Amino acid sequence: GPNPASGEMVLNMEWGAFDSDDFAFLPFTPHDIKLDRKSINPRKQAYEKMISGMYLGEIARNIVLWLADQRLLFDGRSSDILNAMWSIDTSYLSAAIIDESPTLSEIQQVIEKTLGVPQSTLIDRRILRAIALLVGERAARLSSIGVVATLLKRPELLDKPIHIGIDGSMYEHFPNFECILAKTVSRFIPEHQFKNISFSLAKDGSGVGAAIIAMLMSTEE
Repeated sequence: GPNPASGEMVLNMEWGAFDSDDFAFLPFTPHDIKLDRKSINPRKQAYEKMISGMYLGEIARNIVLWLADQRLLFDGRSSDILNAMWSIDTSYLSAAIIDESPTLSEIQQVIEKTLGVPQSTLIDRRILRAIALLVGERAARLSSIGVVATLLKRPELLDKPIHIGIDGSMYEHFPNFECILAKTVSRFIPEHQFKNISFSLAKDGSGVGAAIIAMLMSTEE
């Protein structure tokens, strides 16, 4: 159709598919490659698989098994549950991060009761907590890069108030995800412009966004 009178256009970027063809830009690890290869859509949605709550538990599981195979975790033991794909839900990572008890008792419950590993040491639990922190922080930092790239594409807008609505379980539920994302964005945007940016949870962001676009179109007409 004709270009809008405003000269502006709303884009669905589908950035979850970024770098899916070549694996040339994102910081893939063997654990990411393993997840992608065994997923129902290999070589697709590469960026999404590194930042979405749907996949982060499986990345953590790959890391756990890799360490166990080297006898660096659980004394080399595993379980039928842990060996099964998708057995570590991302919510387990959230639970591990917020567990600050002296014996990491919540993490012990996840390892021994939920995942069926016979027993765990305090060091095992600390390692699992470290894995959860690393996987979650990487997801937040990588998510921020998509935000930064979009903002820097239109630098003239940074001198005006910008509100960024974010949908997804990681932003809503994962400990410190919001703070890490915002802090990382601030490293790439000048301070006087970063002050213009605000973030908030936008549940059903895609549906709400479509409704807003439809409203604007009807207003123009």
